[in-house]
Amino acid sequence: MPYLKLIRYGNLLFIALCLLLIRFGFFNQFDASTALSNTQFILLIIAVVCIAASGYVINNILDYEADRINAPKRLVIREKISEKSAYNLFFALNIIGVGIGFYIANIIESPAFSAIFIFTSALLYLYATYLKHIAIVGNLVISFLVGLVVLLPVIFDLYPEITSQNIQNQRLLFNILVYYSLYAMLLNFVREIIKDQEDINGDYKTQSNTLPLLIGQKRTNMFVFIFCLILLIFSIIFLGEDLYSNTKAVVYALVFIIAPLLALVAGILKANSKKDYSKFSLILKCMLFFGLLSLGFPEYLMS
Repeated sequence: MPYLKLIRYGNLLFIALCLLLIRFGFFNQFDASTALSNTQFILLIIAVVCIAASGYVINNILDYEADRINAPKRLVIREKISEKSAYNLFFALNIIGVGIGFYIANIIESPAFSAIFIFTSALLYLYATYLKHIAIVGNLVISFLVGLVVLLPVIFDLYPEITSQNIQNQRLLFNILVYYSLYAMLLNFVREIIKDQEDINGDYKTQSNTLPLLIGQKRTNMFVFIFCLILLIFSIIFLGEDLYSNTKAVVYALVFIIAPLLALVAGILKANSKKDYSKFSLILKCMLFFGLLSLGFPEYLMS
């Protein structure tokens, strides 16, 4: 159980579910041409999950002092698992993830694509050791990697199978997944800022230069308010222009996107406690989950 906590197994299950929904829900329902067999796609998921898990491990190791203040009940490093064991797990996960990634890249005859796994692994380490302590930069890095997860099936499964006969359908699927990727990045970026608000005490003690410490909590609340308001406006415009004729899609978007964004806009300026920020962080996490969940049944929403 301590090792499951260390690798944040809930988040890893969400990553795996997202990729499974794209391949066996989204791609199948739109008759996509795919390069990987089912077994090979499962291997791709294992590679992604291993590298993501390694990022959580190194982050937990290096965040020990901050976590003693922000989340003492969730401490695993030094309490239940030694640093040496955690580092061994970190290296093993990276070797497995990059190794499988190299194998998958060679299957699609694009060995250069293995650089994506090496780059991601290095970026997660750089984030944990340095970038996360720089205001906005660390938030953007993690949000970029969240969005990248959605695009990996495009890179390894759709792109290698593009032909002159199927290019229109493949391009349509690519464009839809780019929108989903952007959606995931933007929501995760807001959530990362709110988590910085939530963890301000520990970050102050460890001298992290997060946005709340740089400009203060009230100004950060205003930043989140403006960002969410812009997201809300664009979401309403998109809903009105592209989904207005589809009742199921409109209802789904109203419940899982518009309503939560309204709740954020209405409440964030009043937030001033760890409990407030935890609540808003959970709302954004649920938005991410239900937004990406819709990839599993696009025909139902669009019918």
